[in-house]
Amino acid sequence: MIRTDDPPLSLSEVLNLFYQARFYVLGGLVLGCAVALLFLVLLKPQYEIWMIVAPPRQGAESVNFLVEDLPQVLAPMAGQATSRDGEYIRFKQSLRGPAVASVLIKLDGMVKGINDKSLMRGGSGSLSDAREVAHHLAWSIDLDPLADTESLRLVYHHPDPEFGLKLLRNLVKIDDQLIRLDVRKDVEARIDWLKRELKATLNPEHRQALTRLLMAEERRRMLLSIETPYAVSVIEDATASPVPVSPKSTLFLPFFGLFGMVVAFLVFYVRRQFEREL
Repeated sequence: MIRTDDPPLSLSEVLNLFYQARFYVLGGLVLGCAVALLFLVLLKPQYEIWMIVAPPRQGAESVNFLVEDLPQVLAPMAGQATSRDGEYIRFKQSLRGPAVASVLIKLDGMVKGINDKSLMRGGSGSLSDAREVAHHLAWSIDLDPLADTESLRLVYHHPDPEFGLKLLRNLVKIDDQLIRLDVRKDVEARIDWLKRELKATLNPEHRQALTRLLMAEERRRMLLSIETPYAVSVIEDATASPVPVSPKSTLFLPFFGLFGMVVAFLVFYVRRQFEREL
């Protein structure tokens, strides 16, 4: 039994204890470094891939001048025609979702590349359907806000930097295109409704308001046809770190070496206490 009521050790006694345990500590250091080297050999190097995105540019694309002074009853439609902030929010929410994943897995080499993201060399995943891939993306891709801005830094780690670049670019493009298609359906539906209402409305003020809304929706349809990102602005294209960010030998070797030394010293100390009790 180890006694806990012993008086505290003095500095000279601690140093003497370490001297007596020097072979244990040295052995622990060697063993810890060996374990660290084993991990460095077995673990796959991971590169960091990142991309910076921001809300879509407004500027000349604003359509406020078309819908100001509208009757209150038409305010909801006016809000839909003047703001694209909602599309950016949707972009952030759906980027790692199953709808995007269902399109991503149809691209050549995407599923294989995602399954190659494993910690150990020679390891491989078994992801196949959209739900599994979406779950993987939700855990593997970080959306880091930049300071107090609405910009986001998309971060992904993968053993193959070229695949990581391709994955981030495809995700952003697919998500943007899905949002564009959905918004285009809404715009077309509103244009059809406005045209029917114009034919059925005789009140000059209502016709003027409907005409302004129709102009706004047609302008939005024109913007949707431009082959540029719609729901997001790409501030910085996908970039990979020049060297792997993990595992780091400068961290593994000192950590495991120190850990081995501490464990070895504790083993020596416990054994010494038991021998004193015998």
